[in-house]
Amino acid sequence: MQTQPIPNPQPQFSIQELEQIEAAILTSQRWLTTLHGRRDALTAELEKITRPQVAPVKEATKTIGPGLEYLGRMTHHWSYIDIHIDLLRRLWTEYPQHREAMAQAIGIYGNTRAYVARTRESLFPCQPLPWAQRYSRQLVDGWYVDTNLNRERMRRILPAAVRAAGLTWGQDVKAYWRATQVAV
Repeated sequence: MQTQPIPNPQPQFSIQELEQIEAAILTSQRWLTTLHGRRDALTAELEKITRPQVAPVKEATKTIGPGLEYLGRMTHHWSYIDIHIDLLRRLWTEYPQHREAMAQAIGIYGNTRAYVARTRESLFPCQPLPWAQRYSRQLVDGWYVDTNLNRERMRRILPAAVRAAGLTWGQDVKAYWRATQVAV
């Protein structure tokens, strides 16, 4: 009898092929991770450059003045002296108990005149009566106001009158000497 080779019951297993497949899968996974990261970066950049730009919202403004804002109410005037007289007239009318204090507070800024006085003669003590009549107006009964002032002088004396009346300059009373842009 002859011996016959017994066929190998186990088929040939290629461990090398399995290792190659495992290495290819790991390499593919690393490559996919790199590709996902790059895709996310490119998508973010594309989103950034194609997103519509939002225009900055401009604050709404309006033009006021020249004029006077008195206790929240705006009154327009054509000239500086009109602003000056309107404010003093309002103060003299609404705060009669403070008239003397306001006249004294304003008078501190004068060297040879009072700016507000009970007579035209005492308004300009060094000037003749016709001159005093030309450069003054009646404020209220028994009071006269100097109209021969420049804007800078008015800017100094009006806050003093407002404080003497018990109000706050820049809050209760604001003078707009020129057209001014303010927020709405």
